[in-house]
Amino acid sequence: MIRRFGAIAPIVLWVAAMACGLWLVTARVSVHSELADLLPEGTTATQRLLLTQVRTGIAGRILLLAIEGGEPDALAQASREFVQRLRATGQFDVVGNGEQALAKPDKELLFRSRYLLSRRVGLDAFSVDALRHGLEQRLDDLRSPLASLIKETIPGDPTGEFLGILTGWSGQEGPEKYRGVWMSGDHARALLVVETRAAGFDADAQAAIQQEIRTTFETVPGRPASLRLLMSGPGVFAVETKRRIEAEVWWLSTAASTLVLLFLFASYRSVTLVLLSLIPLSTGIVAGIVAVDGWFGFIHGITLGFGITLLGIVDDYPIHLFSHLHARGSAPAVMRAIWPTMRLGVLTTVIGFSSLLLAGFPALAQLGLFAVTGLIAAALTTHWVLPLCVPAAFTPQAVPRGIVPALAQLAKARWLVPAAAILATFALLWSDTPLWQTDLASLSPVPEDGKRLDQQLRQELGAPDVRDLLVIEGPTAEDVLQRGEAVMAQLEQLRADGMVAGYDLVSTYLPSRRSQQARQQALPERSVVAANLQAALVGLPFAPGLFAPFLDAVEAARTQPVLERDAFQGTALGMKLAALLVEQPGRWTAVVPLRGVADRSRLGEAVAGWQAPGAAYVDLKEESNRLMTAYRDRTVAVAAWGLLAIAVVLVVGLRSIAVLWPVLMPMMSALIVVAALLNVAGESLSLFHIATFLLVVGLGLDYALFFNRPEGAGDERARTLYGLLVCSMTTILVFGVLACSTIPVLHAIGMTAAAGSFCCLLFGGMMAEKETSPDV
Repeated sequence: MIRRFGAIAPIVLWVAAMACGLWLVTARVSVHSELADLLPEGTTATQRLLLTQVRTGIAGRILLLAIEGGEPDALAQASREFVQRLRATGQFDVVGNGEQALAKPDKELLFRSRYLLSRRVGLDAFSVDALRHGLEQRLDDLRSPLASLIKETIPGDPTGEFLGILTGWSGQEGPEKYRGVWMSGDHARALLVVETRAAGFDADAQAAIQQEIRTTFETVPGRPASLRLLMSGPGVFAVETKRRIEAEVWWLSTAASTLVLLFLFASYRSVTLVLLSLIPLSTGIVAGIVAVDGWFGFIHGITLGFGITLLGIVDDYPIHLFSHLHARGSAPAVMRAIWPTMRLGVLTTVIGFSSLLLAGFPALAQLGLFAVTGLIAAALTTHWVLPLCVPAAFTPQAVPRGIVPALAQLAKARWLVPAAAILATFALLWSDTPLWQTDLASLSPVPEDGKRLDQQLRQELGAPDVRDLLVIEGPTAEDVLQRGEAVMAQLEQLRADGMVAGYDLVSTYLPSRRSQQARQQALPERSVVAANLQAALVGLPFAPGLFAPFLDAVEAARTQPVLERDAFQGTALGMKLAALLVEQPGRWTAVVPLRGVADRSRLGEAVAGWQAPGAAYVDLKEESNRLMTAYRDRTVAVAAWGLLAIAVVLVVGLRSIAVLWPVLMPMMSALIVVAALLNVAGESLSLFHIATFLLVVGLGLDYALFFNRPEGAGDERARTLYGLLVCSMTTILVFGVLACSTIPVLHAIGMTAAAGSFCCLLFGGMMAEKETSPDV
């Protein structure tokens, strides 16, 4: 009884482990979809700022909306109704369509603090002439269409400081207006801007918000049926990217799985073996998920999808077992015979994928841990569990012996392997296509029409481009605000010269403590203001005593506490200030989004010429490209050390340096040839190619090790070759389907792996050692 239990103990333990693993996957594992979770922390202050902006920055939370398909009057009316309903949802910090619409808490705070915030307050701000000029302007305002809005502010603000603040905030060039709302130049679109509370890269939250926007638009009262809503912005791109990836991965996975299962059935004529081949793969997937979640606290959906793709190599393990089955030996005995070769292949592949763990990039680290854990779990399952599941009476179909002579003929052309590597190297050196991809935008799955719409709406709205920022740093918030005030004149000059269309500077909204105190000191005493006001009122038709609130406000402002950023907490303006003034460890940073940058190189030179302390122009696109390049170079360096470690392990495992040549040469040549083929086809290499190259390394070593098995002779060699053909064909099917994807990243992975598998098989066959002994 004990002996019988010992025979099935591996199966019992596997079932228990899988049950626990599946319970953890369903009950405890957290799957994230926010793209920002895969980003690194950055190694420099600029990189950390960049990544902060990507995760939670204001530019990423802005959505650009447009209504089209109607007459201008209908568009304007729909815009006003739409904005009111959007504000009522509570999902947005800002909803703008060109109408002045301050929330009541914002309005009260600004009106109460107008003399601290207004840049017009100075030593002569309340002289007789200044007061007279202000009072006359208020009379003109009362004759304007805005009289009903201005009338209530005149008793407490006859100099118009409150209106001046609002005008200054909105005074930068913006879209054309029609009936008080933003319109495109041809009046074909009503334009709106919303700032979501959710981060731009939180795809799930953004999807819910965007659906609510569409639903709200459909319920606008009196909306003509012909009106259409357009949306763009980083959040829209994040949702579209996730949707397209999920949709394509579903049909690609379905097609690839179907083709592989049909091919395996055609190869072995056994439904049982086809189903048994799923055991190592499913075990590897469950183990990878549990390991990544346990280490990182979550697993990202992209890691899961890409990791399962990379684990396609574990399908080779059961295929090797099934291909070597024969009538004279049981499955456990066959596994014991091929295990030394398989074990060495697993070990070297694990070393290759381990380089991803040391790349310092969370996305690659998750992927590396998933692949390493999955490979080990699948290999152990294949060794200990799978042979016990193969039916004892199973008789494999005969393997065609003709493939052995075919391999012998192929081996005569082994000189083609180094020749192909040399030719591929020259092709890479002489190619006009850059070897490395430095523009991350080229990897974006966002369609061109979506990019064009985004550019159109940004131009029409004058919205800041996500990529252009002025960064002002300082040890304290006060230092940053003072430095912002110092460069305000230069920014205005840039706008006047046409180098930028506009900017959003925190010092525009919140003056430094020093500026506020200077304005307080410029406020005269109540008696002086009263006397000057009395003289300025001579001959003007204002009722006596009307401006008592004004006198009270000036006197209160003289001793009013200066405003700090926290004073606006809980208001829409406070949200804006929090986005424009960011606290980082040991420093504060003002983030100044720039609109309509005409020439980025000239702008960078101009800002550098200011020699302003802590101020610098940052092109987020270029900075992000540099960040990715740095991590790519680090990953390549770690992978190179990994290849060296693989060579050492092979020497120890094979106990011969001479065998290294036919084992390593096919794999190395395949990498060079595939890189050259991609380059000639116009593709530059990215981080995704590097990760896929590690898969090619694993495939190449697996194929080469089995090609050069010392036990391989006669029927055994035929079974080995047949297994390698099946392994390679399944890989080519899976990744060949993936190469049909319209998403650049998935297409690159598919092309690289499919071509790599074919080259590894071809070159491995060419470099294989000759048959050592006849079949016994």
